[in-house]
Amino acid sequence: MLNTNRISINAIGKIKKSWITEGINQYRKRMPKLSIYEFKDFKFNNLRNLYPNNIIISLSEEGKSFNSHNFSSLLLNFDNKKISFFVGDADGLSNNIKANSDMLLSLSPLTFPHELARLILIEQIYRAVSISQNSPYHRS
Repeated sequence: MLNTNRISINAIGKIKKSWITEGINQYRKRMPKLSIYEFKDFKFNNLRNLYPNNIIISLSEEGKSFNSHNFSSLLLNFDNKKISFFVGDADGLSNNIKANSDMLLSLSPLTFPHELARLILIEQIYRAVSISQNSPYHRS
């Protein structure tokens, strides 16, 4: 079963749209141990120094896409590791962040505003948890 206390979402900026904040808060109520950190920017020289034992997954349009079952399996495969997702702002993530990532993840071939991408990511994490628990939330 997927454990959200080892998953964090690290994002640039604060959410400005109230309806997106409301959506994120609904999923946070369902996953209270999921950590979300907001930064003014990512001016890290080396992610490995800050997150030495974490699996680092950065959202990027050139990343790998998964269906929901495969995404759940991916997260389960990192069973005892901490997973840190990185979400950029309107300009995306720097090449340095991407180069220091273990994986680049694309949520879709479509382009989403960065605030909406956070909501989609948290929903997919919740869906992955539901799949790992055989919950009826995900209907296949």
